[in-house]
Amino acid sequence: MQTYDRVAAAIHWLTALMVIALIILAFGGDLLEEIFGEFRPIALHKSLGMTVFVLTVFRLIWRLGHKPPPLPASTPAWQRAAAPAAHAMIYAFLLGMPILGYVFGSGGPYPMQYFGIDLPKLAFISKPVADAAHLAHEIGGYAITALLLTHISAALWHHFVQRDGLISRMRLGSGSAA
Repeated sequence: MQTYDRVAAAIHWLTALMVIALIILAFGGDLLEEIFGEFRPIALHKSLGMTVFVLTVFRLIWRLGHKPPPLPASTPAWQRAAAPAAHAMIYAFLLGMPILGYVFGSGGPYPMQYFGIDLPKLAFISKPVADAAHLAHEIGGYAITALLLTHISAALWHHFVQRDGLISRMRLGSGSAA
């Protein structure tokens, strides 16, 4: 079975770990702050979100020159149609959520920082625009969580029920770097 190249697989798993951390920080941030005191989950959330954005842009550029491996021959037609749509939605969220977060943060009272480095705020962002971005970011958080749970469930279903080797296409260290 053909696999994704090492770069694509590494970016996939790194992004996956960061998105899981983003979800935990978003939904459990208050509890984490209460437990750890000086720890500021929202600052880490912002920095990881910006990192996911950059990794996603890089991954999309990488994908232009590195075609993904074909789906297993046993994949039904409806899944062949659904997979690209699901991946497009995931990419849209991986790009859109950080943008909404940056717009929301630019209109708020707190500094925009990337791992402690001050970043410029978007000066043209009004409070109503920031509030709308905040609402969209919150709703998007629930939506991407549901989408990723569906993605993970589908991968596990392919692995344990279908036993079609689909999940092995994204094995780390399996493909070439070129």
